[in-house]
Amino acid sequence: MRVAWYLVRIVAAFTIFTAVAATFHAVLTAGDLVFWNFFGFFTIQSNIIAMVVLILTALHTDQPRWGWLTYARAAATTYLIIVTAVYWTLLVNVDVQTPQVWTNTILHAVSGAIMLADWLLEGPRRPLDWRMSWTVLIYPVAWLTVILIRGATDGWVPYPFLNPANGYLSVALVSAGIVALGWVVGLGVFQLTRWRLITPDDNHRHMPDAAVASPDDEPDARLALESDPA
Repeated sequence: MRVAWYLVRIVAAFTIFTAVAATFHAVLTAGDLVFWNFFGFFTIQSNIIAMVVLILTALHTDQPRWGWLTYARAAATTYLIIVTAVYWTLLVNVDVQTPQVWTNTILHAVSGAIMLADWLLEGPRRPLDWRMSWTVLIYPVAWLTVILIRGATDGWVPYPFLNPANGYLSVALVSAGIVALGWVVGLGVFQLTRWRLITPDDNHRHMPDAAVASPDDEPDARLALESDPA
């Protein structure tokens, strides 16, 4: 089962990479490529983050993991849930530089389903401390900041609801909504318990990591590895 799980993660990461690369090539051959704009889309960046996280998680299949990787998995899952929700509710009829149906489906639906399934099937043994859920907002806030600066300077924004032409109050409300949605989704991901498809191996040596355990745990528990074993 653990070998199969490793292979599933590698195949999933390769699928996301293929979709990003094919989209890049399609935009390039159409003559529409502006490098910084293409990689400025939240969708593209989030899928690249998910791909890297899947590879790192696969390489630690059936091994002890540092707590930061668990938080990275939670964050990547959160981002792609947001990508899926926002795209299919607000952007499905908007040109977001994903011209091919199959790549669009992977980047705006399949990758999010993969990350959520991976988290549910082989997530932490207990919910993460909800007081650390703010960590999922670091990247979206940084991304929003860069995009708002670009919109105010060179006029480029990836999505119409962030266009300064709509008025800065509108953009501010939308930005606040995105941040709030990110926190709510992240909090939900933090609290999800896993389906124990893959059971822990108690023979693993533990690495010290205080970040994953709740502050309400005993001192010794805070020093134990969050066993994310598969």
